[in-house]
Amino acid sequence: MEDGEKTKLEEMLMCPVCQDIFKDPRQLPCGHSMCMGCLENMIDHSSDAPFRCPDCRAHFGPVFGVQKSYTLSSIVEDFRVIRRRMEVQRKIVYCDCCPEKATPAFKTCLKCEVSLCRKHIKDHQELPVFTGHPLVEPLGDLQERKCPQHNDQVLKYYCNTSGRYVCNMCSLQSKQNHQTTESYAVLRRQLTEDIDERFNMLKEQIGESSGAIKTLQEDLRREQKVNSSYSSLNTVTAVLLCLWFIVLYYAYNYAVENQALKEALDKQHSHAHHIYSTIAEHLLDHPKKSQTSPDTEDQGLLKLDVDTASPFLGVSADLQTAERVKTKLDYPSSSRRFEEAPQVLSARCVSSGRHGWEVEAEGYWDVSVSYTSILRKSKHGSTFGNNQESWSLTHNGKGSLFAYHNKRKTLVSGTLMSRRVAVMVDFKGGKISFSAVESTTTLLHEFKVDLTQPVCLGLGLYRVDPPSTASIVRAW
Repeated sequence: MEDGEKTKLEEMLMCPVCQDIFKDPRQLPCGHSMCMGCLENMIDHSSDAPFRCPDCRAHFGPVFGVQKSYTLSSIVEDFRVIRRRMEVQRKIVYCDCCPEKATPAFKTCLKCEVSLCRKHIKDHQELPVFTGHPLVEPLGDLQERKCPQHNDQVLKYYCNTSGRYVCNMCSLQSKQNHQTTESYAVLRRQLTEDIDERFNMLKEQIGESSGAIKTLQEDLRREQKVNSSYSSLNTVTAVLLCLWFIVLYYAYNYAVENQALKEALDKQHSHAHHIYSTIAEHLLDHPKKSQTSPDTEDQGLLKLDVDTASPFLGVSADLQTAERVKTKLDYPSSSRRFEEAPQVLSARCVSSGRHGWEVEAEGYWDVSVSYTSILRKSKHGSTFGNNQESWSLTHNGKGSLFAYHNKRKTLVSGTLMSRRVAVMVDFKGGKISFSAVESTTTLLHEFKVDLTQPVCLGLGLYRVDPPSTASIVRAW
């Protein structure tokens, strides 16, 4: 919007009394408008003379009608929003890496949460270590784009249901809630159909029993007319009592089954989150072997198992990145989930041959190879490297590397210049090796092992501020 157009539009939206943008505009009988507050003040301070329009000076009687101008109110509200947005856009964003002089920023990195000038943006554009860092136009309101529920996440996606922007974690939770609602609706419909079917069957059985009772009563009446014996009457009474006991037995069974079905429905509703994680996620991440190609199996190695993720780890929507979070997440309960240690396992494990993963990690982290039998609920026994079921390489966030297995700590003499680590598992050769991925691959540490169970890739993230992160980049 040009300045001249803006001034003209402001004049059109300006109240003739207070000379400000309309607030709750009301339309007079002559067609002109004014603020409701201005109209009330003019009426309160006017004499007995007829009220006159401040624009055209048309006069009205002592009593006249006004109505709210809804269209004008919408135009005024949109104008205020556009004006505020333009004021924010006019704010100059400066480079965060130039503290001595005010240099205008060229781009803003959403992952680093900094604004950079043309000089300092070169590292993000040229170095491989910054691959995956999204760059956008300079943002002056970056802190306002943070998710109010997950402070370490940036709002990225628009939710049609809530009509607002959400972050990765909100998107994942919304997907889980949607899948849970669908599972609950399917189970409820199936149980309702089962109850109706059993009820109809019981009605038919009761109807058959009633028909048999009537037939028997008619036979007994005819027999009474012929014999008229007291002993026959006692026999008929006993038979009728037996039949009524049968009817009561079926009715009691129906009541018991109905109650059991209701309890089953409540139980299924309370465990709907578990059903989603064990069935829906399994169908999405583990297709049938008969329909799985080798390429698809390699893609399975790239995914993380959400059911094993600690409540202190956030997992991305593509299931390839984990991040340490400050606030405990509300994950569904699972016997396979790490409760104390902030760790997660890969979705697919390997049991033979040679396999490898390439991981990009930052902060204080563990990259591990672990049996699926590792403890999940212990505070210290489930940490990678503190047991016989796992072998790990640890980076303490200060440049030092350590190798751990069965509580034994070994200082790694090599250094990690980049943030990428390659993990190799050789079942036949009995080796687990960790290497630094730079311009060349350099071996950091190697374990001699006799693998007897399937193994998975494990990630452990321990630092909260700044948050430690790890991503599965490649698998083979």
